[in-house]
Amino acid sequence: IFICTVIPVILSTTIYNVNAVIDNGIVAYGMDKLGQGEEYLALWGIYNNKYLLLVHVPLAMANSLASSLIPSLSSAVAAKERREVLKKTATVIRCAMIIAIPSAVGMTVLAAPIMHLLFGESGDSEAVKMLLTGSVAVVFLSLSTVTNAILQGINHMKTPIRNALISLVLHVIALYILLMYGKMGIYSVLIANILFSVFMCMLNASSIRRYLRYRQEIRRTFLLPAAASAVMGAVAFAVYKGFMAVLDRNVIATAASIAVAMAVYGVLLIRLRAIDETELRTMPGGTRLLGLARKFHLF
Repeated sequence: IFICTVIPVILSTTIYNVNAVIDNGIVAYGMDKLGQGEEYLALWGIYNNKYLLLVHVPLAMANSLASSLIPSLSSAVAAKERREVLKKTATVIRCAMIIAIPSAVGMTVLAAPIMHLLFGESGDSEAVKMLLTGSVAVVFLSLSTVTNAILQGINHMKTPIRNALISLVLHVIALYILLMYGKMGIYSVLIANILFSVFMCMLNASSIRRYLRYRQEIRRTFLLPAAASAVMGAVAFAVYKGFMAVLDRNVIATAASIAVAMAVYGVLLIRLRAIDETELRTMPGGTRLLGLARKFHLF
């Protein structure tokens, strides 16, 4: 039973990771055919070692949410507590979006400062351009990760594998078209990978709706975090520019803008009632954040 349960999880993860191998082969072949073989190695290094490195940092949180969800969701399914299953499904999706949406906005607004902070002079304009173009991948990758976990938690272990295979085929087709006909170079793989996660989100959402008769809540899950993130992004950009004008130190300006942005986002999230006390407790570090929020009379 254990082996039969684990194998589908491993296979769905394998399909996610085999993307990089397929992408490498297709892009190397395509750019060589287009006479850009020498340029490819440098661009692939930037894409893999800088862009993907940053994008996968917020995904670690989504993975932890997904891992913690499966046992409790499975127990609710076994006990035939449908209301609890729907509640846990809604909560984990909302928590993932509360983390992923501001991460994507922050990476967009502070793309250049973050790259310069982490990689120094090697944080070149191409890496910044990739992050500006592809930071939205954080949202869709996080959502596809947690919806995979939901399907596995409700004992539909093979569904994420089927959805991942369909998404992989569509991804390869999109990559080839963007590379060979769109002539978008390394950005073809960046956009194709975003499309892969979009396809996964769509297919997983359709499966969850069918199996659970689940209706996705939009306002608190997507719209309010997006509104709070937009204000947060504007504040972060203003704080960064202000510190740079006064001190001209990227490290201090970036650290200050991130700290202020986190505080502003947290306050807006609570004030807009995008999250309540119960949901905050379920998030990693949520109990400590709840105590801090109560200290400042936000709840």
